[in-house]
Amino acid sequence: MKKYKVIFHIDLNAFFASCESAEDKSLKNIPLGIGPKNDRGILTTANYEARKYGVRSAMPLNEARRLCPQLKVLPTNFPLYEKYSGYFFDYLKTFTEKLEPASIDEGYLDMTDDLDGKHPLDVAKAMQNYLLKTYDLPVSIGIAPNKFLAKMASDMKKPLGITILRKRDVEKKLWPLPIEDLHGIGKKTVPNLKLLGIETIGDFAKFDNVRKLEAFLGNTTQSFLDKVHGNDQSEVDPSRQNSHQSIGNSKTFEGFLHEYNEQVEALKQLTNRVVDRLKDASLAAKTIAVQVRHSDYENHSKHFSFQYHSDNFYEIFEVVENLYDQLYDDKAVHLLGVSASNLEEKSQLFKQLNIFEPKDDVDKEEHLNNVLKSINNNYEKPLLARGITKKKSK
Repeated sequence: MKKYKVIFHIDLNAFFASCESAEDKSLKNIPLGIGPKNDRGILTTANYEARKYGVRSAMPLNEARRLCPQLKVLPTNFPLYEKYSGYFFDYLKTFTEKLEPASIDEGYLDMTDDLDGKHPLDVAKAMQNYLLKTYDLPVSIGIAPNKFLAKMASDMKKPLGITILRKRDVEKKLWPLPIEDLHGIGKKTVPNLKLLGIETIGDFAKFDNVRKLEAFLGNTTQSFLDKVHGNDQSEVDPSRQNSHQSIGNSKTFEGFLHEYNEQVEALKQLTNRVVDRLKDASLAAKTIAVQVRHSDYENHSKHFSFQYHSDNFYEIFEVVENLYDQLYDDKAVHLLGVSASNLEEKSQLFKQLNIFEPKDDVDKEEHLNNVLKSINNNYEKPLLARGITKKKSK
């Protein structure tokens, strides 16, 4: 008999604000935000009392104070958040070794073999009650047969929600949600999808012109289409956060970068350095990550894993652009970073070629990339760049 996977996604609610009120009980049940002292700054997060007034994360602080004059604002306190994050993950490890931290305040658990005959809902309720009673940390939990659905489920009811999302429920529960709610879709991509008439996740799932989607989503298109139909093959990976084998480059901008085009150009240069280091070491990467630190010194990062390993600049930079699109916020940038991990020696790799991408074409692509790079290196300036491939008409 086939054993179906049971994946939990556990998300701490309004985490920074929850840590503050857990530490100082006088902050409970009052509108609370975390952010800069300067009213021209941006709120990092707001508790649910503040959200009742329309206050939300990433909102200008002066607007938040206009909506909620009694809002109390505290500065960020990372040592405190790290302490409570430690409590959170130490507790989750008591349930299973198959734990993958996704960030400081959320993680995936593969509970398939660790339920001990209990119903997943009962286990989730016990987790939620313990974290609230012991540490005063409210959590929402999504339960599903894969990571994507579990993440979407945990977002459906906050705070203190528990939601089960089965594949058979996707059309009824997932598809009616606005396209903005699709996990992984960047803020800058949403308006482009809406130009195609895509308003809901269901519209996206039923959209029949894949080429138009690829214009905005690149090589992540098929992954998104699979996911909105309830299919996600990615495994809960306990080693992901513990693996230090990576190649990365970052750059701090003392004067800050204000323009989006400047930021993307900087990412392009960083990606080029990372790819050079990969090639010098005869390595290829499966996971690409982008880091950004804004002028308020808040750090954010995103990562994406290929189905294969790559050291191709154009493949990797396409992912870097897409990840940055998801991270992009209209703030000045203090630091940008690009890193490659899940590395393997090229001699040990075999990339399964797509049936629509014959080997001869791959060889030509690689040869063209090397020629362009050689010419540009010779003249020490980017004289040549790739254009858009023009498909031959039959």
